Amino acid sequence: MPILRTIFSAITVALLCPIALADWPNLGGGPMANGSSGAIGPSSAEVTWARSNMGCLISWAPSIEGHRAFMVRQTYAQAPYDPPAGEARVHCLDLTTGATLWTFDCPFESGQWTTVVYGAKDGRVFVGRGGNGSASAGRVHCLDAQTGTVLWVSADMVRTGAYDGIVFVDDGDPIFASHLEMRRIDAQTGATVWATSRSCSVSGNCGPARDGDAIYVDEVAGGGQRISRFSATTGQRLYSSQTMPGFLNQNSPFCAPGGLVFYLRTSNEGPSFDKLYAFKDTGSGFQLLWSAQAYTEPFARHAVTPDGGVTMLSPEGRLQIRDQLTGAVRAESAGTVLSPTGFTSSMVAVDALGRLYHNNSNGAGGGPADLRAFTPTLEVFWSASITGLSQGGPALSADGSLIAAGTVDVQRFWTPPPCSAADLNCDGVVDGADLGAMLSAWGPCAGCAADLNDDARVDGADLGQLLTAFGT
Repeated sequence: MPILRTIFSAITVALLCPIALADWPNLGGGPMANGSSGAIGPSSAEVTWARSNMGCLISWAPSIEGHRAFMVRQTYAQAPYDPPAGEARVHCLDLTTGATLWTFDCPFESGQWTTVVYGAKDGRVFVGRGGNGSASAGRVHCLDAQTGTVLWVSADMVRTGAYDGIVFVDDGDPIFASHLEMRRIDAQTGATVWATSRSCSVSGNCGPARDGDAIYVDEVAGGGQRISRFSATTGQRLYSSQTMPGFLNQNSPFCAPGGLVFYLRTSNEGPSFDKLYAFKDTGSGFQLLWSAQAYTEPFARHAVTPDGGVTMLSPEGRLQIRDQLTGAVRAESAGTVLSPTGFTSSMVAVDALGRLYHNNSNGAGGGPADLRAFTPTLEVFWSASITGLSQGGPALSADGSLIAAGTVDVQRFWTPPPCSAADLNCDGVVDGADLGAMLSAWGPCAGCAADLNDDARVDGADLGQLLTAFGT
């Protein structure tokens, strides 16, 4: 009876508060674009495979779903852009072996730029040639994740680029954001669900973040920028925050559960302007919770931690974790984490144990980058130097794989999990938390940790395995 009561309680909790165990579907790692993962990341710098025959000039962010990693390897960057065939090929790699499963060359039209893998969800991969500072537009191509076959091509163009990123709604529809507009596209047909105008301060890094029906983007305001909330259902602009003063900015907002929204407004304008801002969405407006002086990082992607922290760089360049509600410093790295190139643009992923994986990327440059793994108290426990990592990771998959795509090679860092398959959160016991995670992933779910029998579904067979191991 105690076990049955525990199972019943876990089912109730799972229905009210589902636990996310997912791959890395889009830039920023999920709908909130906050770098947070339910997986256990690698405990060492051990590389299980490396692909050194996929060199490129500019390395872009990978997306991961269902034991597959999807990425663009751009080998041409001249202006005006008049590329040879295959200059920005989409590669689908087997996450376990690194083998190429398929490739795709997105059709090029005059005036367009490099191919972008916007994201992957529910067995569909979305690619196109929008971007280059929103100066070009392209149709979205939806590919079958298993075969690379084109499922549809959108009737409408999007201007979203590789730096912007997209988010998905729960039914799989992607929402694209660019300099002057946002657009939701039907994942099944490619038709536009809605399109709406918005105003970003620059023509790149204008990506969205989503929390439920709330879509958050930054917009131009008199004397600076503001955060605006739109409806994911209708595309309607609902309300905006107070103005954050400054000239312009090249970062996108990210958010955390509880209506928290963060924005790194930094453009090398001094301590009065270069800050990380924390807002609370009250349902009718934004409340400013705190702001803190921050290092100038265009194109940066920071993260939230599972215990209520948020990452940023101090003005001196040290990695910090601050309390999401108060801004108090919880932890700070012993030294700076700045790029040796003199231009730093953080990319951060956080695993279920609160461990941080930080890339001190130098934007689109091809110089060396340091990938460091930090404990929750910001002590380094492993590191690796990767040439031209730029926007190419870290990206964490549901099985704990960390993909880093540099310009010289693509690498998988992975540590075998120290727990049974049914121990989904890897805390040493199969209990209600694991049951809750399984129920939240119920249904078609290729590559999910909860798919214990690896049949691309979480169903009664997987539940039976978990209940057999319950309490162990």
